[in-house]
Amino acid sequence: MSLRWISRDGWLIITARTIRTLAQASIAVFFAFYLDELGYRLTEIGLLITVGSVGSALLAASVIFIGDTLGRRRLLIFFSLIAGVAGIGYALTDRYLLLAVITFFVGSMTISGSGPRGPFNPLETAALADTASAERRTDLYAVSGFGQKVARFVGTLSASLPLGLVAWLGLSVLDSYKVMFVVYTVLMLLSAVVYIGLSPAMDSRSTHRRFQNPLALPSRRTIFSLAAIFSVDSFATRFVFFSLVALWFKTKFGLDLAEVSVMFAGGMVLNGASLWVSAWLSHRIGMLNTIVFTHIPAVIFTIAIPFAPWAWLAIVFWYSRAFFSQMDNPPRQAYTMSIVNREERVAMAGINNVAQATVGAGVPTLAMWLWQAVSSSAPFIAAGLFKTVYLTALYFAFRDVRPPQEQDAAEREREPAAPA
Repeated sequence: MSLRWISRDGWLIITARTIRTLAQASIAVFFAFYLDELGYRLTEIGLLITVGSVGSALLAASVIFIGDTLGRRRLLIFFSLIAGVAGIGYALTDRYLLLAVITFFVGSMTISGSGPRGPFNPLETAALADTASAERRTDLYAVSGFGQKVARFVGTLSASLPLGLVAWLGLSVLDSYKVMFVVYTVLMLLSAVVYIGLSPAMDSRSTHRRFQNPLALPSRRTIFSLAAIFSVDSFATRFVFFSLVALWFKTKFGLDLAEVSVMFAGGMVLNGASLWVSAWLSHRIGMLNTIVFTHIPAVIFTIAIPFAPWAWLAIVFWYSRAFFSQMDNPPRQAYTMSIVNREERVAMAGINNVAQATVGAGVPTLAMWLWQAVSSSAPFIAAGLFKTVYLTALYFAFRDVRPPQEQDAAEREREPAAPA
């Protein structure tokens, strides 16, 4: 498939996004292992990740008001630099309070394996929408998503490098983790360099305003309704974040870091392959139908994972979930960017991100508590049940809201054929 239709700015955003994802994935898997090695309890680990989600929500909230006034390009560079500095912070301290401070400011930019990722997502999503035609938008997000999956595949495999550093260089386990944090910093700084190359066209034309009031936007009802529904999805997703899943496989089946990393990497391959299927389906059955109906199998396999009696079967369920769980991403991004005006896109992406980060902030702590107080199966079951609520609400609330390109296509199909 030819990709010549992707513009230079589109490729730069995809490249920087891929590098950033590689950096995040390289430490997302072992972050809980690192905290466990430092001697922190499950609830303390969950609380630290919750702190990161709260900080993420606040940063994403700021983007809603200033994203189209200070400039998308400038903010992407700034946040990349700040996240890079955080890597050095993680490498230099093991004190819980300092880790909490670092994680508050950049936690979801660094340790997220799933769910919203702070201020990056709304800025990148809105900027990407401007680099392609409406008809190509789902394809563009599929290409971007594929790059992220490849990066996540490599990153999750590299999460086993600390074991190699211990064996090859004789480093302690803790020191090997800290080396990985330094690698993360280098990658984040590289992504900032790529963002510098973006053209001024990526910024909004409405720079005469200092702030944007989301409550005064023409599409505010649509934006806030979607944000409420997507927040339920985020709440569900955060129950099975990477660090919890890694610890679950370690606890139940004795899988070590290398084995878990390989498992996650395999899931990334399936994630990436599914994106092309997603784009193909979106052109045939519509974006919303693709979002909803491809996610149903993911819900079923999420609930099934903790009931698998053998490790190989649990891994099969994980892989099956991986294939379906990300198929909604390209059409979801294209759908949300298509049903609002250009000047509302950062607000749409930002408000969605804030709602998801805010609602999901306490879920890691809740998931760890459910594990300890109820059962190790509880987080997976809770995720599946809330996902069901999300899919039902989304379909019935927006089944009649079609993006302009789908309306135009439907009208063309209804037009009588021209006489020969």
